[in-house]
Parts: sequence; structure tokens; C-alpha cells
Amino acid sequence: MKVFDRILGIVSLMMLAVLVVPGIAAGNASEILVSVGGTKVTAADLETAVRSSPFAVQFNTLGSQEQAALRGDLLKRLVALRLLRLEAVAQGVEKSPEFRSEIVEYRTSQLYRSYIQKLQEQLRIPEKDLQKMKEEYKGRADALAAAKASWLAERFKVLRLRSLQTLREKQHVVFYEDRIREGIGSDTLLMQGDKIAIRYGELVKEGEYPKLPDVEWIKEQLYQRAELLIFSQAAADDGINLDAKITAYAQERLPALFVEKLEQQWVPNDETMKKYLQNNPELAHIPARWHVGQLVTSSYAQAVALKKRIEQGESLFTLAGRYSIDPYGRAHNGDMGWFREGEGNPKIELRLKNMADGGLSDIVQTPQGYHLVTVLERRPGKTRNYAAMKDKIRQSIIDEKLAAYLAKLQQKYPVDWKVLANNTTKDLKGE
Repeated sequence: MKVFDRILGIVSLMMLAVLVVPGIAAGNASEILVSVGGTKVTAADLETAVRSSPFAVQFNTLGSQEQAALRGDLLKRLVALRLLRLEAVAQGVEKSPEFRSEIVEYRTSQLYRSYIQKLQEQLRIPEKDLQKMKEEYKGRADALAAAKASWLAERFKVLRLRSLQTLREKQHVVFYEDRIREGIGSDTLLMQGDKIAIRYGELVKEGEYPKLPDVEWIKEQLYQRAELLIFSQAAADDGINLDAKITAYAQERLPALFVEKLEQQWVPNDETMKKYLQNNPELAHIPARWHVGQLVTSSYAQAVALKKRIEQGESLFTLAGRYSIDPYGRAHNGDMGWFREGEGNPKIELRLKNMADGGLSDIVQTPQGYHLVTVLERRPGKTRNYAAMKDKIRQSIIDEKLAAYLAKLQQKYPVDWKVLANNTTKDLKGE
């Protein structure tokens, strides 16, 4: 599910701000959760997404509320995928040569894997050899496992080469290595069999190299590609059916390819990114950070008294552990960890910016009480240059554009929420 993971990385929560699902519990597989432009997202679709998510291994260890929140988040993202898929179909992306080529390549690779697996399943360590290994590596499980793996790897190498040679003869495969020379064209045939063929352009993209690459390297690519096609054709001849897997991949790949095309439109060149950075200079700013010690009291008089004791030599951290009214600070003896500029109270941040490390602030009043703070160490803020910011700028543009784009798609393909969260439609839609 790599493509799905990639979409999850692109689709930020902001892009579906109007589609807020606080939490979804597991339901019947056929239950319709959402209708998107007439298509349906079912509970089975959601559970498939859960099993494919990075959290799948830890999912059963989460609490019921956490599981519901994760399902809700994944459901929103499934809606985003469905919207993108519908629009991709409407714009004919699935009929494009690029998409069709990708599906063909995926089918070929999956057939190849199926045949290789079939070969591997033919190998079994003879019982006498296995017993010998067990005796030799008795009490050494790792060494035994390594010995078995080595035996299988050596035999598989021989079996693979023997099978490849047999299939080459069966499929009447012929190579034309002598055609690899200066002036070779993309359509030049380098290998041909009954149902398969390889042309030079499949190995070396046109314009990729100013002159002919190393001939031996081209031959290596040729024989690797030939093995892929020969084994995959053998799998197809054996009747291996991968229709369901290929359909699932196509459904997954279509919105991803569509997003890639949109990205090219939204971020066509460096000038676009440079202009965006000029309009959003805060992107390049890395805020200052402070490692802070703090003591908070409920009264000004107590703060004055404790400040005097600190100035006379007592430790702010010892006193914070005894007197601070801030639960976290008291539990950690006043060590508040690292604070990022812009995340704290402006009054306190002003003191942090203007005081020396190890110094003690004056008393700062906030709604939480009366504060005494100190800076243990700091990391000054800085501004990164454009070269260091390119990836972040590009992603910021894509997130911004995609949010607006999905909002438009929701108008074109109405989203109708069927599932109830917390038993109320109002809660489900965030109203």
C-alpha cells in the first residue's frame, strides 16, 4: 500500500475541514459509511485501510477511543482518495498511456513474483541433510536458521538458472546483442520471444545519456529485463490469475498519479517556489528554543519571598518541587524542558529573550499565577536559505492547493455521510 501511504502524507487534515469525523467504531463489513459522488465507502473498505496503515501492528493495543479516532481519520482520507479517483476518471487519466504502462509493469512484476514463489516452493531440504544440520548446530537456533537459509539460497540459484534456460528455449527467446552500438534507436529490437520482446528504449530512456552507455551495462539491463519477462510470461501461461490484485492496485494508483500530475501544474519550476517563499517568509524561520526552569505561585507575596530566597542562594528547582502550583513543574522540580518561540505566554517569552542564561527573571503575572523563570540553555532562531527550504516550500504549496482543490471536488461530487458517530449526525459532521 505504498501509494496509499503516500496519499496519506499529502492529504493534511485541513483539506477536509468540512468533513470532521470525531470517531468511528468498527461495524458490519457491508455497512455504508459514506457516499462520495454516488460511489460508496463501506466498513470493509475502512477496515482494509486500518490493516494497511502504519498503526496496524499497534492498533489492537489502543484504547477504544483511540481506535475510533484512528478510524475516523482514515475514513476522511478514504473520502479524499475517492474524490481524487473520481476526478481522475473524469479527466481520462486511467486511459492515458502513462497509466496503462504502469498497470502493465505492475502486472508483469506480480506475475514474476508469483513464478519465483512457485520455484521456491519446490525446494525442500532432504530429511537426512536437515537432521545433519540439527546435530551440527544443536542448541544454536540462529546458526541452524542461517545454515538452512544458505542451503536453500544455493539450490534456488541453480534452480532459477536452470528454469530460465528451459523457458528461454520453450518461448523461443533470441537476443540481438550485436545491435548495441553507436546510433542505436529506441525502437531497436534487442530480444524477442513468442509473446515477449525488449527494445532499446525500454532499457535506456531517450535523451537520458548524451552518448551510448557502457555496452556491458546495457547487456546487464537487457538480461535482467529478459528474466522478468520470461518468468512473468511463464506465470501467465500457467494461468495464474492476478485480476483482483491488479484491479486493487489500479484503484490505488490512479489517484496517486493524478495528484502527481496536479503537483506538476502547481509547482512547475523554481520560480513558483521562490515567489511563494517571498510571500510566506515565515516558512524559512526556525524559531528560537529555550530550556526553561520555572516556579509558579498563587500569590504575588509568595513569589516575592521565594525570589528573595533564590537570590540568596537557594535553588529555584528545589523550591519549585516544594511550592510550585504548576502540577508538571512541581513533579519535575521546575524543569519545564524545551519551549519553542511562539508556543508560550508572550510575557514569559519576552523575559526569556532578554535575559542571560542562568539569570532569574522578575515576577511575571499570567492567568496561571506568578512566575519566576530561568533559562538553562538556548538555541537561537535562524533563517534558512532557499536551497535548504525547497522541499518544505513545495509541500506547503501542494498542501494549500490540494485543500482548495478538494473543497471544489466536494461540490462536484457530493459527500453524503451515512455513518453515525456518537449516535448523532450533528457530532459526525462537526456541527
